[in-house]
Amino acid sequence: MVYTFYDGTIVVTQHILGSLSHFLQQAEQHPNATDLLNARLCEDMYPVTDQVRIATQFSENLVARLTGREPVITEGKPTTYAECYERIEKVLKALEEADRDVVDQHADKRKLTQMGPEQAAEISGAIFAHTIALPNIYFHLTTAYGILRKEGVSLGKLDYYVGFSSRGFA
Repeated sequence: MVYTFYDGTIVVTQHILGSLSHFLQQAEQHPNATDLLNARLCEDMYPVTDQVRIATQFSENLVARLTGREPVITEGKPTTYAECYERIEKVLKALEEADRDVVDQHADKRKLTQMGPEQAAEISGAIFAHTIALPNIYFHLTTAYGILRKEGVSLGKLDYYVGFSSRGFA
């Protein structure tokens, strides 16, 4: 089997969201589960709900870019575990529906991309995926993990990898 751009983007994003969902499942078992949704690493950083919001929006932006459609923008932020799972499942469905051949064709397609409020550049799907979308998705996954660990949720390194294995480790 040949490893493709699809595998390095769509499949990886599915795994990341699988781990994020697992973190939330573990957090729900914690005695102060509801409070965890608003927990932060630092006062000036986003809480868990925003980590989910941003990770899922970047995931949606990625699948949209790599399938040649406009991204669906979900307004507001989740406030409950159910709303967090709903966002994750919505994006997982879009990822599942992404056509492998279409995604692979978008690796080299260049498109004008906003790089900030007043800056844009024409970049390929591969550059978008590997220098913008995936680093952001990983960042918010890792930040959610860090917040929940700090708050006493029993998560370890193997929990981080759960979504990356069809068998799971935990």
